[in-house]
Amino acid sequence: MLRVIDKIVLAITLAAIPAAILAEPLRVVGNTQVFETGAMALAAETSPKGTVEFSLGGVPNLWETGLPKLTAVVTAGGPVAPTSHDRLADLAGNAETQFLRATVAHPDGRYLFTVVEGIYRIVARKSKGIAHEADLKGKRIATYPGTSAAFYLRKALERSGLTEKDVTIVQLPPKACAEALIAGTVDAMSMWEPHAEDAIRAIGADVITFQPANGYREIYSLYATAATLGNPAKRAQIVAYVREMILACKQGATNPGRIQDILSKNTGRSKEDIVAAWNYNFLCDTSPNILDVMVEEESWLAAQDGRAPRTRQQIAALIDTSVLEEAKRLK
Repeated sequence: MLRVIDKIVLAITLAAIPAAILAEPLRVVGNTQVFETGAMALAAETSPKGTVEFSLGGVPNLWETGLPKLTAVVTAGGPVAPTSHDRLADLAGNAETQFLRATVAHPDGRYLFTVVEGIYRIVARKSKGIAHEADLKGKRIATYPGTSAAFYLRKALERSGLTEKDVTIVQLPPKACAEALIAGTVDAMSMWEPHAEDAIRAIGADVITFQPANGYREIYSLYATAATLGNPAKRAQIVAYVREMILACKQGATNPGRIQDILSKNTGRSKEDIVAAWNYNFLCDTSPNILDVMVEEESWLAAQDGRAPRTRQQIAALIDTSVLEEAKRLK
């Protein structure tokens, strides 16, 4: 929570904002079914009552009011009920791959900071003749195309001198990846949690995982648009929420119990399941090599989409850490 002096500064700032604008809460969206949104949900809870609305969505909601297709597919527990997204999101959480995909059409999107890094792992069956990463050659590997999980697979293959052409990629949504590996219709999978952990538990002694310390990690971040950041009223709300997020990330790094409780409520999974799949680095800060990662991913995504990749300068223009720096100054 903000300290007393911080609340006084914030109150003075908000006092200059018209009441009609203050009546509209900050709209924050993310896939509430994935663990990466835990700090976002906690920050919404610790923000002053009625000032933040956290709901299901993704980066596309910065420009569109409908539920993003990727979010709908990723969400566990059956069909997604229609949502009443009657206005655009002010902030959105997503992996960096989805931000890059969205900003081809919407170059006014802005990366603010990394919320959490998801530590991925390749899960495979030893009985399929897999003992080392190099043994993935010629195997059937399930992943979700165009996502951070698919990019992780590319990097894992690269470490062994392989490419995506050296394997058969089976394109499946997250839950189905685990189900296919459990059923034995694929030999390995690359997917975020908790689906990797689900497969590991079900396969038991036949499982083998690969998770090099220097491997790629998902960079799940918070995003906005240049127009929203340029609105003084919205910016003040965003800075206050980001300050709460910084504190939430500290909890996630040192004492994640409360975040895990929130995620259990949001996802319907037991806290024990969540703890078992807990492979995250909480940052709420700028990832040191975020530009390098985005530039490499841009080339990968552009090849898949049949377009020319944007330049490093164009990708750099999508990064704006000024709100983060303002929030850090609220000591």
